[in-house]
Amino acid sequence: MESYENVNGIITEATLYLYQVHGTKKFSFGTWTSRQHVFAAIRADGMTGYGENIISVNQPDVSLEQWSARIKELTGRTVGDAIRYLRSNLGNWPDRLTEMAEMCLVDLWGKLVHRNALDLLGLSDRVPVNGVYVILSDDIDYVEERTRFAVSCGKTNYIKVKLFGDEELDVRVIRAVRKYLSPQDTYLIGDVNCGYRPRESRESVRGLEDTLKRLYEAGLNACEDPGMLERDQWTALQDSVSPLSLIPDYPMRPARKAEKWIVKGMGDIYNIHPGCSASILDAVSLAKRIKSLGSGLMIGDDSLIGPACSIWQQLAVGLGADWVEAVEKEGESDFYYRSVIALPTDSRRNPIGLRTTESGFGICLDEEILRQAAYKVVKVTL
Repeated sequence: MESYENVNGIITEATLYLYQVHGTKKFSFGTWTSRQHVFAAIRADGMTGYGENIISVNQPDVSLEQWSARIKELTGRTVGDAIRYLRSNLGNWPDRLTEMAEMCLVDLWGKLVHRNALDLLGLSDRVPVNGVYVILSDDIDYVEERTRFAVSCGKTNYIKVKLFGDEELDVRVIRAVRKYLSPQDTYLIGDVNCGYRPRESRESVRGLEDTLKRLYEAGLNACEDPGMLERDQWTALQDSVSPLSLIPDYPMRPARKAEKWIVKGMGDIYNIHPGCSASILDAVSLAKRIKSLGSGLMIGDDSLIGPACSIWQQLAVGLGADWVEAVEKEGESDFYYRSVIALPTDSRRNPIGLRTTESGFGICLDEEILRQAAYKVVKVTL
């Protein structure tokens, strides 16, 4: 990665846009009825860097006071000094805020020096990466309907289904997809969110092994976070359930800690989770560590809807990931698409490649449209 220390351009202002996304999403651990997203725009020398993260779930009245106060600490600094300041405060700032602010600053860095962000981060891969089509429902009829939709729009290379820690229900969800798509057509991923072995569970790992073998027989290729496991339990379980691939996710958060903690064999594929990595710089370093273990890499999602989707898609391409889950959402991203002036990726088609190699992350938005759609807007100045 190139040095950011001497990147000039004084940060003069920032704007935070709060959006309410209403929609029910069921997980093994509970239900989301709303999500609160923040889009950030940080400005220096006439350039704007963009970022996004979720500030809360099921908290429509969440305050932006803490986030805006922290962002104000960046004003008056050069972009290079602001990145250094973020790095020196890892763990002191909220991780989600750090990740969003860093996106903006890396985008600004590239725009100020007229260089593509992937080049600055030392990422040389440019092969397009398949986006994952995600089906999040315990309604079998809906799962089938969404599978047929994926077929109609050519998004069947990788499909991910939400699983619920109920073996009978989860088998039915898997079979609903396999009713239309064979293993030759589709790599099928299931995410249980540790539903088979929550943190407080006394369930034996042997019982989990039997369950995973049954899910594999039903047609599952890979399982993300089947349960809360210790490091040696991950490696033993992967060895026992192969050829089903395990995908550690919760152990990968935040990236700065995961890089020191993970070992070879915890899974065939490791998930770098957007929204929870706390730093895209650390995520890049973690990805290199994963590759050094000889393991596969996926870029996950955190139900993101805006500029963070394109940023993580670009990182997935630059890192040579096996697939990327962070894609704009049907319906939920409509207002964001209306604001787009320039966007170097298009997740509506597979595979996702870079259409342009603009400076920074190449994102340009009409902020008046963002303002009109926002639930709340906070502007921070010097």
